[in-house]
Amino acid sequence: MPVPNVLRVVLVRHADAGVPSPGRPDGDRALVPAGEAAARRLAQFAIFDRATGFYAGLERRMVASIQPAASDRGRQVVVMPALSEGAAGTWLPGDAFRDAIRRYFTEPTVAPGPGWEPARDVVRRLGGQVEALRGACPPDRNPDRVVPGIAVVATGGRAAVAFLADRLGWTGEDALATWSRLRLPDVAVLDLPADDVPALVIPFGALPV
Repeated sequence: MPVPNVLRVVLVRHADAGVPSPGRPDGDRALVPAGEAAARRLAQFAIFDRATGFYAGLERRMVASIQPAASDRGRQVVVMPALSEGAAGTWLPGDAFRDAIRRYFTEPTVAPGPGWEPARDVVRRLGGQVEALRGACPPDRNPDRVVPGIAVVATGGRAAVAFLADRLGWTGEDALATWSRLRLPDVAVLDLPADDVPALVIPFGALPV
């Protein structure tokens, strides 16, 4: 019987790092106390127990969001630039930011604002890195079953949703609606068979984070 080649991706949208402010590098934002507490609660989820690896983008908030889960299981968080949220130009106030986010999902081939990375480019680099993890996270063969290899990937909300939208064939409006409902933190689980269509196992918003 052939062994199913499935990579299970546990997508983690980072915990609360506060509101961005003008002149402050976005990647340097640390988790606020409530975000740190949420990361510790997240670490208790059994969904992380069989993870082969824990990976995060460059941003401090992404690493910190899964550090407790990795540490509790004797693992380190591996930082990978390709898993980062992506450039978003200068800080934008509320309405301007929401307009840029709408363009990000509904017009994925163009930059939604000055200095922004188009969603298509984010999906290409993040998706390419996720596929590269397949070799590092092979299926776990047991005597009576085969369990998918599991990679925990911490990134930003818009990057995670753009990746899901691409793999699952969502419309821009579907993606925007999903992003609008995201929590800090949030978790989704996606199965990526090597030779079949992806399957959303757990959507964002389903787990009690």
